[in-house]
Amino acid sequence: MYEHLTKLSDTKKIDPWEAKQEIAEIRVSLHCSRYWMLSEWECENMSFPFWRLYHSCTGGSYVTFNKLEYELDNDKIILIPPYTSFSTHIKARTVKQEESIVGEIIRNMAEVDFFREKGLCDQFFVHFNLGFPYDKFKACIYEIELNEYWLSLINKVKIDRLEFPNNISIHSAIDINCLILYALSSISIGNWELPIIDKRILKAITYIDKNIDKELTNEQLSKIANLATNSFARLFKSELKGTVKNYIQQRRIEHAIMMLHHSSKDIEDIALACGYYDRHHFSKVFKQQTGIPPAKYRMKIGMK
Repeated sequence: MYEHLTKLSDTKKIDPWEAKQEIAEIRVSLHCSRYWMLSEWECENMSFPFWRLYHSCTGGSYVTFNKLEYELDNDKIILIPPYTSFSTHIKARTVKQEESIVGEIIRNMAEVDFFREKGLCDQFFVHFNLGFPYDKFKACIYEIELNEYWLSLINKVKIDRLEFPNNISIHSAIDINCLILYALSSISIGNWELPIIDKRILKAITYIDKNIDKELTNEQLSKIANLATNSFARLFKSELKGTVKNYIQQRRIEHAIMMLHHSSKDIEDIALACGYYDRHHFSKVFKQQTGIPPAKYRMKIGMK
């Protein structure tokens, strides 16, 4: 009965609509997810180039932003965009004069109540990025309410983190991504009104992020953007309020910060992964951007 059907083009079979859709591209890059008990969480200026998601079923731990205090508890997720400067503390503990993070590894869910009786607070957290421009989000603390479904999903991920603390399987990664997307979708649409960036510049930015370990030149990037080199440099500066060179340097240092937090690679390997072939030059630029060299930065965040 189908012998006399007129053939359609492959393009028509893929999408029968003539008008092309404009689709916002969002890429969740998951860095880490852990579940543990905290006895101390006294920190200031917790400002980093990645998103943070927190949950606690015990309560008792807090983040402070703009003099407002937010408690981590069982009924909500705390979501914090990149470069939001906040402080943290645990209420039950004596106020300390020095920053301190002290925690206990949990072997199973039954130990949560055991540690809670000792005054410790449980903490589930996820670190991730969304890519440009969604990592340039308004600094704020977002509280996301949870229903029974999302609480059960969090508990499922927590159990997986306890059973496989150093390995996030594909199924667990899917669950974590679902949780991230739910939290993001709960943010009011008005907060997503980010600057509109020229598509040619966005294409170059995407290339930069995917090739941060390679040599990147204006000539090379202008070809990606399909612009003359001088025109590309002018448009880039107009769109991002800074030069191509400064943007690449900023992204390389941000990438280095994420690696210092989420990997055990040595400084030389991190420098290479961020496009620096000389550790001393990398350390100099890193210090210019952050105020301290990478080795001291790693010590500050408690990584050996």
